[in-house]
Amino acid sequence: MKIQWNKRYTTISIYAILVVFVSLIFYKFIGNWEETKVFFKSTLSTLSPFIIGFLIAYFINPLVVWFEKLIGKIRIRKKSIKSLKAKRSLAILFSYITVLGFIVIILAFIIPELLNSLADIINKLPDLITELIDKINNFVNNSSIEFIDPKAINQFIDDNLNNIPAALNNVYDVFSNIAPSLLNFTKSFTFGLLNVLVGFIIAIYLLASKEKSIASFNKGIIALFRESTANSLLAILKDSHQIFSKFFVGKLIDSLIIGVLCFIITMLFHIPNALLISVFVGVTNMIPYFGPFIGGFAGIILVFIISPIQALWFALIILGLQQFDGNILGPKILGDSTGLSPFWVIFAILVGGKLFGLIGMFLGVPFFAVIKNIIDKQINKKYEMKMHKKQEEAVLDNMQTEIDEEVE
Repeated sequence: MKIQWNKRYTTISIYAILVVFVSLIFYKFIGNWEETKVFFKSTLSTLSPFIIGFLIAYFINPLVVWFEKLIGKIRIRKKSIKSLKAKRSLAILFSYITVLGFIVIILAFIIPELLNSLADIINKLPDLITELIDKINNFVNNSSIEFIDPKAINQFIDDNLNNIPAALNNVYDVFSNIAPSLLNFTKSFTFGLLNVLVGFIIAIYLLASKEKSIASFNKGIIALFRESTANSLLAILKDSHQIFSKFFVGKLIDSLIIGVLCFIITMLFHIPNALLISVFVGVTNMIPYFGPFIGGFAGIILVFIISPIQALWFALIILGLQQFDGNILGPKILGDSTGLSPFWVIFAILVGGKLFGLIGMFLGVPFFAVIKNIIDKQINKKYEMKMHKKQEEAVLDNMQTEIDEEVE
């Protein structure tokens, strides 16, 4: 007996089965949340080299494109390099040399500066503590406040100073307790470094075949979705790419300029640890709004330990740089790359920071800009449809009115 399939009910049945299947998977994930977290963590750990490779390829791609254009203009023995494969290979090579060379140069300057800064802090810390204790003693002895007992304060200081040798004897116990944590940190750092190295290798293949990968991805979207849906998805992805690329490239240039200006000004004012502080200010400046204050606050602490007066000057320098960046440099370079108001920028930074830490603060703004762009497009589309429908109804009403008047 041949079964007569009803297309409508078959479709409904398939949708019902899919809904039940998705609901069961969702219940499985939520009902065993601890196992779900372990599963996602394990999956991310496995895929981390590919994720890192994709991010490296995405960030280096503008530099590769620039080198490709530059190589295309170079002539060797009156012949230009026309092969795409040759240009791409040379562009990737020069981009890697540029990026890795920049990282090596920065680290070559930062690591000695960091070690010198730590040495200065360690050397000056006992004198700073002694000076602070002397100031407290002078304040207490010369104070006219009746409820402060100088003898009690001095006794408290002496008791704590006498306890220092006993505290130092417990250092071995402390290190014994934190040894497993240090071992886990070393293991995580080693695997993280290995993932980054593998990511650089994966990025080479992604950059070498980026047109083919993009074409395959677009082909898959067109094959899986209806034409209107596919066009909408491709338009959203294109807009998202423009938002991310404009934000990252613009913010990178902006932060580089701020870091260089900070180094020049701090050198002119003879601020200690100028290079280390300037690099930290430049890196944290990648975080909108809060970045300059994060870098500036850390720099103020480092300078204050060495010289409180210079820390005040450095605070004024950071304030001036932040005003220059926020009102002049940032708008010139970034423009309205995200399309977000200051309120939504701060909202995106706080939410991203709460969920994903410093990386969330950095990525929160472009991600929220992408979401806002999608919502705005949908709202504008619905609005235009309604307004178009109203205009059509108004035209039909006018035509009907004219017909009625002619009949009368």
